[in-house]
Amino acid sequence: MTAKSVAIAAIAWSFGANALPQCPDPSWIEQNYVKPDVPSAGYRNGLNRLITWLPSFHMVHDEVVAEGNSVKVTAKFDYGAVAHKDLEFETVRFYLRGQQDSDWRYLGDAVTNSDGKASVTLPAMNAGQYRIYAAVPADGTGAEGFVTVIQPNTPAVLFDIDGTLTESDAEQIGDYTGIDRADEKEGAYSLVRRYLDLGYQPVYLTARVYWYAKGTRDWLNWMGLPRGFLRTSLSNETSLFRTAEYKIEQIQQLQSQGLNIVRAYGNAKTDAEAFIRAGLGAQNSFTIGPDAGHYGTTAITNNSYYSHITNEVDTYPAAQCE
Repeated sequence: MTAKSVAIAAIAWSFGANALPQCPDPSWIEQNYVKPDVPSAGYRNGLNRLITWLPSFHMVHDEVVAEGNSVKVTAKFDYGAVAHKDLEFETVRFYLRGQQDSDWRYLGDAVTNSDGKASVTLPAMNAGQYRIYAAVPADGTGAEGFVTVIQPNTPAVLFDIDGTLTESDAEQIGDYTGIDRADEKEGAYSLVRRYLDLGYQPVYLTARVYWYAKGTRDWLNWMGLPRGFLRTSLSNETSLFRTAEYKIEQIQQLQSQGLNIVRAYGNAKTDAEAFIRAGLGAQNSFTIGPDAGHYGTTAITNNSYYSHITNEVDTYPAAQCE
């Protein structure tokens, strides 16, 4: 190799090492697309006919993955607002749609297990945002989720939902039952939207159990906010008794894929504990409500975000991405 070629290679390596990660495109997530045209089929497990007349609470577990890595995406299927009966040993069809796609692409079939879960493994993909649709051909139901493929050091802001973006923890019941929409915390929409305008990847991390995912996405859509990346708990036990540990694990998993969580917002003591123990730093960890400032986090006063936005967000630098 000549001296000239060595110099060129060094310059190229230096450019690649210092290149900025790709910015998210929240407007694409906010769009509503018609679901894929799924061919109908008979039941693989005839016993499922007894439950599929009930309302469905299907969900797709959103994923963030580093560019160049494959990722397994899991969907969960159940029926009934009270019983939450799993859809066992039934065929599911998976579809994928990227930002540049004009339609859905069929990925393949899977069969749910005894816990109502089915998975598909996606190969390494280019950085960008992708939609996953998991359908039940036997009854035409399904659920949509999101896969975000990121480059190293992609900047993000994390938000809890109940009592943080909504007015109180109890309001999730209204969304779940469809009786009422949860009221937003004063200034919550403006808070999230300001960070989106600055180019940060939104992350919604909630201890809501998985069957609240459907209502949560509906609420975010109603609010005019992107519906992904959304992570819910997969068990009541985790939601009720391991909240801080669950959130620490999820934050660390996101960081391991290259997500740089520069700020986080919560309201509960478990949020505060998770943010600090995950290493986000007191100055980057904000809490609101009665427990504001717990565990050394930075308190947001007056149960409103408006002053915080003016003083702490409007002056915050734009995301380092392109």
